[in-house]
Amino acid sequence: MNMIVNIRSIDVRESIFSRLDALIDGRPPSPDAARVEARQLVSTAIADTCQADCLWGAVDAFHAHFDFMMRTIDINGADDPNLGILRTKCRFYLEQVEALCLSQSY
Repeated sequence: MNMIVNIRSIDVRESIFSRLDALIDGRPPSPDAARVEARQLVSTAIADTCQADCLWGAVDAFHAHFDFMMRTIDINGADDPNLGILRTKCRFYLEQVEALCLSQSY
């Protein structure tokens, strides 16, 4: 009797999208709870990449600068002179995320 059975791997992408649908449908109790769950989804999505640490660094930097930019707009208004610098930094980190993701597809 052959006791070795091929174990079908879990389709991580399907699992991620199912969790995303559940997150959206479940309406998290707070924006912070939604952010935590969204970060876990991204973490799962990039866990298998060889550049996960670099990618997470770029993702975290983008989110930090984006959040700071949004708070600056709330406090000082859209005419704040520092917004140009923050926009440039957000764009830079988003380009880094994109480049790292594209490098994984080759």
